[in-house]
Amino acid sequence: MIDLKDINKIYSSPGGDVHALKSVNLSIQKGDNVIVIGKSGSGKSTLLNIISGIDRPSSGNIIVNQQDLGDLKENELALWRGKNIGIVFQFYQLLPSLSVLDNVLFAMKLVNKIPRKLQKAKAESYLEDVGLASKLKKFPNELSGGEKQRVAIARALANDPSVLIADEPTGNLDSKTGEQINQIFQLLNEKGVTLITVTHANIAGRTYDQLVYIEDGILSYKSNPKVKLV
Repeated sequence: MIDLKDINKIYSSPGGDVHALKSVNLSIQKGDNVIVIGKSGSGKSTLLNIISGIDRPSSGNIIVNQQDLGDLKENELALWRGKNIGIVFQFYQLLPSLSVLDNVLFAMKLVNKIPRKLQKAKAESYLEDVGLASKLKKFPNELSGGEKQRVAIARALANDPSVLIADEPTGNLDSKTGEQINQIFQLLNEKGVTLITVTHANIAGRTYDQLVYIEDGILSYKSNPKVKLV
């Protein structure tokens, strides 16, 4: 489903070039649950940006759902990402002037993958799935951190993406709320969503298909499949 082939990413800076990813090769199958672990500056966010098409590699190829992202122009890539990739950020990035429901609807209206007559019902359904059916008319400043992250998850699911990417989704939350968010991700993965999560959090007890360590832009270890951490 996702193939990264000899990916390199080099950023130019006043102090010289920064080699953020070095000859990265990674294959992710449909429905996999992948956990990415790495220290700050190791290249893990760059890896997510490459997979999602937010950033382009300096060299190498990335193919998602049989689409070579290098063949797409910028406007085509943005539309492709909106239809195929859901992204959950650590700091939520909700629109403060929109209600909970409208934050999810806004994501749908950007790409119109979901027929307009179905959008409201689907948005409400996703918000119900993450336990926010009673908060549809609330605004982000009226929500707790955990509630904001659940809105962000519903928004990421708005266009029925085949891949859900989460960049430190529990980094801003207490341990109890973080575990609730992880349980939501686990349920989504069990429903067939391909899940890629970057985390610093304790992963004991969590199941995964691939555990990927990244250090200095190099994927240093990938787990055997179908392992449960204990």
